[in-house]
Amino acid sequence: MFHVGELKVSNCNDSFTKIMEEIREVTNDESEFERLLTERIVTAFIDGFVESKKAAKDNKVQLEFPKNKNDSAAGCIPRKKRSNRKRAEKVSESLIQFIQSLTQEEPVASDVSSSITIGLENEEQEEENRLKKKRKVSCEKIVKRQEQEFELEAEPEMPEKFKRIIKEMNGIKTTFVMQKKLTQTDVAKVNNRLSIPRKQMRNCDFVDEEEMKILDDKKGIMVYLVTPSPSADIVELELKKWKMSSTYTYNLIGAWFKQVVDKEANQLQPKGLVRLWSFRQDSKLCFVLDNQGC
Repeated sequence: MFHVGELKVSNCNDSFTKIMEEIREVTNDESEFERLLTERIVTAFIDGFVESKKAAKDNKVQLEFPKNKNDSAAGCIPRKKRSNRKRAEKVSESLIQFIQSLTQEEPVASDVSSSITIGLENEEQEEENRLKKKRKVSCEKIVKRQEQEFELEAEPEMPEKFKRIIKEMNGIKTTFVMQKKLTQTDVAKVNNRLSIPRKQMRNCDFVDEEEMKILDDKKGIMVYLVTPSPSADIVELELKKWKMSSTYTYNLIGAWFKQVVDKEANQLQPKGLVRLWSFRQDSKLCFVLDNQGC
């Protein structure tokens, strides 16, 4: 490939015909000819423009540029005679127009950069809003499907063994909380929590005002859980409230995995159906988890 730097650089008085002849000595390919001709003319013009601009600045003289192809400043790029190739004539005219466009006032680089940045930011914001809307719709569909799948016509009856345990503990205010299918995260060691989503709760008033203040302050409260094992073991867990954009969820954490999930007798597996009740032992909040009567 031939590079324009290898051509002999003529001064500004070289005729257009001479420049063409020099390039013709290098290549006969039309596309290569036009490319080299364009590089030659534009390079010469830019070099002259930079030198003129510097000289004008040093002499404190405002530099003026030709407004059309007939002005004397365009003499550095003389038009070729009609006797030459028609295609070269079209190239020369387009070059003159291109050079004249360079002399017109261009936007400040910082303004261009600012416009591009704002444009990109707007596009990113639109894409982010689109994805948020898509995720929201998807989540709403999932929740709605879950609610329809597990919707109960009436609150289920608590198994007799749990009724006896609550009576032995002098429990009061028994409330059905929710029915749900256990998710993978509900039984995963790394997550170590049982989620109680707001939209899956049948009753939400099992937490009193004092406890709600503690939970809203991002603190936890200690509770008892009667496990679904045949022996109905009682373990102490911590209840916390996690707020989301438009809803919230309660979570039983602490020894959830170690004392409940990891115990084979409790038979807790992903997609397993469970039911949760709450009750009070004096003022302490307690829960019952059942998977046998589901």
